[in-house]
Amino acid sequence: MHYAADYERHDTGPGHPESAYRYRALRAALESLPPEIVRLSTGRRATVAEILLVHEPGYHDLVYQDTGSLADFLRTGDTAICEHSYDVALEACGALLSAVDAVMAGKVASAFCAVRPPGHHASASRGMGFCVFNNVAVAARHLQARHGLERIAIVDWDVHHGNGTEEIFIEDPNVLYVSLHEQYIYPYTGDASDRGRGAGLGLNVNIPLPRHSDGRQALAAWEARATPALDAFRPEFVLISAGFDARMNDPIGDLCWDDETFAEMTRRCVGHAREWGHGRVVSVLEGGYDPQGLASAAVAHVLALGEG
Repeated sequence: MHYAADYERHDTGPGHPESAYRYRALRAALESLPPEIVRLSTGRRATVAEILLVHEPGYHDLVYQDTGSLADFLRTGDTAICEHSYDVALEACGALLSAVDAVMAGKVASAFCAVRPPGHHASASRGMGFCVFNNVAVAARHLQARHGLERIAIVDWDVHHGNGTEEIFIEDPNVLYVSLHEQYIYPYTGDASDRGRGAGLGLNVNIPLPRHSDGRQALAAWEARATPALDAFRPEFVLISAGFDARMNDPIGDLCWDDETFAEMTRRCVGHAREWGHGRVVSVLEGGYDPQGLASAAVAHVLALGEG
């Protein structure tokens, strides 16, 4: 796993849900885990060239300029920033790339990257929904460009649909995107009928879940739709957009998952990775805005990653 106090330099302002305070609670919980769970060393900054694997040059430049001008928000949408946000976003993305490389090198079988700001709402040209650079999308492109992988699965269980990730890979025949999310909430995308386009048709699997539904319903939906898609795709690597705002009592989500739901989701991802991709799994933090709930669910996730 990877976490660092440096991510708290991304200051979103008083009262913001995606705050350094919620991250400190998570970091304290991860620090309490047993020493046999390996802590990956601090990663590196992603390079501009790596960011441009996914994002348009004009958008990269906008992020650099907006943070440099001390803006409170990105011009593209509802993403709070500060003077350090560009640097922290590069560090977050770079840490995920370092973890992916460590897994590909066989140094670890799996990893959880507790980084911020989150990423799955960021498209090629727009930051929104608290997100700056799309960390998981950059990691997928990195696996394609550097490691030559041809079948990468992204599983996203944040309570909000990852519209940015979907948009980036909507026509990519080499990336399967599976999203479990609450229906009819921000960003108001993720309909089950959106299945991909062109060469990517059938590789976009949206699983919208009813408000107030629990983990049993989510796991049943997984079995019905995610399992067949993953089995047919046979991923060589599984990336997880690990949001924990589907957990009960989250202030901006209305699903009712418990910690065991996140653990079981994790076990299923690991199972698919072991069957088809040598057990290669890397997850990255997305949402989760009840600090103690976030910490508890993330610990369950990390422990499940290491099972077996």
